[in-house]
Amino acid sequence: MSEPIVPGTVLFGYEIGRVIGRGGMGTVYLARQMSLNRAVAVKVLHPQLLRNPAAVEDFLREARSSARLNHPHLVSTHDAHADPEQRLYCYSMEYIAGRSVTDLMRSDGPLPRSLALHLAYQVASALGSAHQHDLVHRDVKPDNIMVTTSSNAKLLDLGLARDRLGGDTTTAGGHKLIIIGTPEFSAPEQSRVPHLATAASDVYSLGATIFYMLTGYAPFRGETLIDMIVSASTDELDLPPSIPEDCHALLGLMMARDPHDRLPHGAAVVSALETLAQGKVPTLPPALHSSSELSAVTPLGRRRRRPMRRYR
Repeated sequence: MSEPIVPGTVLFGYEIGRVIGRGGMGTVYLARQMSLNRAVAVKVLHPQLLRNPAAVEDFLREARSSARLNHPHLVSTHDAHADPEQRLYCYSMEYIAGRSVTDLMRSDGPLPRSLALHLAYQVASALGSAHQHDLVHRDVKPDNIMVTTSSNAKLLDLGLARDRLGGDTTTAGGHKLIIIGTPEFSAPEQSRVPHLATAASDVYSLGATIFYMLTGYAPFRGETLIDMIVSASTDELDLPPSIPEDCHALLGLMMARDPHDRLPHGAAVVSALETLAQGKVPTLPPALHSSSELSAVTPLGRRRRRPMRRYR
């Protein structure tokens, strides 16, 4: 089936409406689930990816990964459908009526500290749940954070970040350049070796997103994609005056170049933000200096649920 799908088309019991988003793997439509008469979001795999069996499997894996979790700040997945004969693959999700952080900032500019940290807290708690289940997001960025009118954040696209270049790019020397995630917000180790992305890589990306929310621009820039990746891997993090001083230690812990010097996972970021809200300086958790030690964090699975922290 070619894109775009004509509004009014019925697929697997969903009446397709307008396009509400596009990504590396698929197009997202606002749709009506006819059996329940409710609004949902339906993501349809790009037709040009059908020739790649691995891409089809990745797409279905994304749906399965999302469906494994139930968290107030993760978009929930309802069901998935595959029709190889019609060459059609899609899955339906909770529809979020709101704007992405990118759209919010496009109209309002950099966010106030209180709102930026409030949204980051919610996203960190969502990542903590994903990391507890051994899922790495790999593409935490402003475009993937939806914000409702009540400032409730929802993290999109769990478990899948595809090559924004549209596929592997082979250099003249025969080496493949594979970009997974979004370079402006990706951790240095993820940009260098994408399959080595860990929970700590997600922490870096959330830190870069906080930087962006407070300043209006990404922490590392360059004229080319390679310039940007090299800058993030070699340059010191420059924190401008627009970033409040009490956030400096937090960003330093989230965006340390070496993942061993970084907060190891989403739950650690939640704790650091709570420490910051108490007027204290966050530090690395004792005996936790690597994302590889995530499985050793026994409190993760048995933590008492904390009330949502508001920042002032």
